[in-house]
Amino acid sequence: MRRLTITVITLLASSQIAAAQVTLNREDAFNAPSRHAWNLFLTVNHPAKDPTQGRGLPDLQKKFGAPNTTVVWETWRLARNEVFVPPGQEPLPWDDLSLSGNTVGKVPEPPKNVLIARALALSVAPELGGLTPSPLIDDDGIFQKTGQFGETRVNRATYEFITGQDPRFAINKSYKLWTVDGQRRYAKDWIDQKVVDGKKLSAISFPVEAMEVKAAWIDLERVDMVGKETRFYIADYKGKKYGLVALHIITKDIPNWFWATFHFKEQLKIKDGVVVDLTKAEEITDDYGPPTQIKGTVWENYKLGGAQTDFITPMGKPTFLSDAYIEKGIEHSSCISCHSRASITADPAIPGPSSDATANGAPKPEWFIRDGKPFAMQLDFLFSMAFRAQ
Repeated sequence: MRRLTITVITLLASSQIAAAQVTLNREDAFNAPSRHAWNLFLTVNHPAKDPTQGRGLPDLQKKFGAPNTTVVWETWRLARNEVFVPPGQEPLPWDDLSLSGNTVGKVPEPPKNVLIARALALSVAPELGGLTPSPLIDDDGIFQKTGQFGETRVNRATYEFITGQDPRFAINKSYKLWTVDGQRRYAKDWIDQKVVDGKKLSAISFPVEAMEVKAAWIDLERVDMVGKETRFYIADYKGKKYGLVALHIITKDIPNWFWATFHFKEQLKIKDGVVVDLTKAEEITDDYGPPTQIKGTVWENYKLGGAQTDFITPMGKPTFLSDAYIEKGIEHSSCISCHSRASITADPAIPGPSSDATANGAPKPEWFIRDGKPFAMQLDFLFSMAFRAQ
């Protein structure tokens, strides 16, 4: 097992995030997953600096939970149009705040109005005339009945791996991994064991600093929360308030990623009669408990839904982790098992692994191998690569 303690100083140098009075220890991912999950929560939800001072950095002059601030993960790159830029354009450098074509590279201050507008504008199905909200199968957790939409964001290490802007992964830029064609070329060369720079091309594997978040927001006019809006981390758009209801956090702290999900701790009743049953998705007990830093802040209204580190238990039973908001309808599912199917085939005529959303347990070799040879290349658990590439 990799043994490495990360201090705040190390985080600033590598993944470009930090949080006051929080030390992330990668051993906790295995040995104390609840504690690790909460420390990640404190890290990514710390108030962010203005992006002109460095994108994705915390403002350590502000206390955790300070009102009317934007948190660190909101200043990361948005997967749907900043990482995978329509129609396959090369992404901007991480710190570039300019506007370029279809790329929204500037994070406004304060940003939430624009973030909400952008998410809503992109949460339509062009094949249906651009008027109908995307269904639940959208990887950002958008579904109609709750008036909910979501967003996926990646940190600098993840972004610069995909774009090849990190010199260690320059080969990814030559393949243009942000495009479908580039991913297919890489998959073909990997399957054919092509030699690049004197060694066989390796499978896609993100650096240990990589992180991704998936957030779900809900229209608070649709839920029975009159007078309780201030209990949510809020975004305002055209007179409407949207509350953050769920936040997935995944990190490459361990080879198959560390998975954690948080959600608004009260059960919500939607005005059209839909009830979001939080109990369906929760499988893992929080044996650490909310940290003291969230006391007295809006974040004390959120709880850990669970953490996941492996496909199965030591006794061979499948592990489960999901969220009642993001995975509504398939709550009894497994993040790690489902995401293991994120892959690309070298031949577009060959379909990838089964799309069964309730996949659980260990991956099946037949998902990726036929006649003793791979036909699909895993994308290191990131469906954002599989779904968002242009």
